[in-house]
Amino acid sequence: MSTETGNGPTPEPEVVRQQHFPLTGPAELDVQVGAGLVEVRLDAGAEDGVHVSVRHAPEAAGPFATGISGLVTWVTSQFGGGGGQQEDAAGEAVRQTRVEQVGQRLVVRAPTSLPLKMVPLAVTVHAPAGSRVTVNSKAADVTITGNANRLDVNTGTGDVSVDRVEDRTSVYTDTGDIRLGAVLGNLRARTGTGDLAVSTVGASATLNTASGDVWVGEVTADLSVRTGTGDLKVADIAAGRIELQTGSGEIRVGIREGIPAEVDVSSGAGEAQSQLDVQDTPPAGETVPVRLRAHTGAGNALVTGAAA
Repeated sequence: MSTETGNGPTPEPEVVRQQHFPLTGPAELDVQVGAGLVEVRLDAGAEDGVHVSVRHAPEAAGPFATGISGLVTWVTSQFGGGGGQQEDAAGEAVRQTRVEQVGQRLVVRAPTSLPLKMVPLAVTVHAPAGSRVTVNSKAADVTITGNANRLDVNTGTGDVSVDRVEDRTSVYTDTGDIRLGAVLGNLRARTGTGDLAVSTVGASATLNTASGDVWVGEVTADLSVRTGTGDLKVADIAAGRIELQTGSGEIRVGIREGIPAEVDVSSGAGEAQSQLDVQDTPPAGETVPVRLRAHTGAGNALVTGAAA
């Protein structure tokens, strides 16, 4: 609760929703907010159910939400509204957020009508490890900690950070960075303006960014990466068909030691080279585990052995 000293008014206490939903085993989480912050914590210590917290998050208000809030405040003052309506709107947005459970499915829905849809909310969900997670937002940072089963995240503006996903994963943001840990299922990730990083690719993956850098750690499956103006770095390739393309960035690739690779690397207006040992013929009776094709329009490209 916040208070003020002196003769000024005492603001209403902050409205915070706290709800617990008992269930056994992993949940199916579906969170939708207009703006704010979404945090999902997945761990073995939450096996007794799902806990949800919803509060006003003024620290997460973006320029668009701030502009609408200012417009609503001006209209209210011009037409006789009380000075406490901003605080009332924040509390009402929290109260009107729908939080409900149907079987193993837990749904969180923020208000969708003006002006409440513009109130930034912080939604925190604590659920069992292995839960499936879906998050949709117009403007929110999304953080997933722990081990998820499947993951779908779509946010217009905001950064996305994920620890680990066992199965299929899709992450899309128009403006924001994407940081993924180990992804063991098929992966699709795209950001319009922002960097993209994945620590481990364990199944087929497609990564795209219009104007950001891309970094990938360990790769053991097919990988396609495209960026318009960013640099591409893949640290440790052990297997897969790898296609890398950038319009005007640098490319640096590491192939795991002792792994045969078929390499086609080129640059339109820069230097392209491979520091790998070269053989005239493929290994007899073996399928080449790594097939790499990398091209940059205006940068340098280098293929080396992966760092130990």
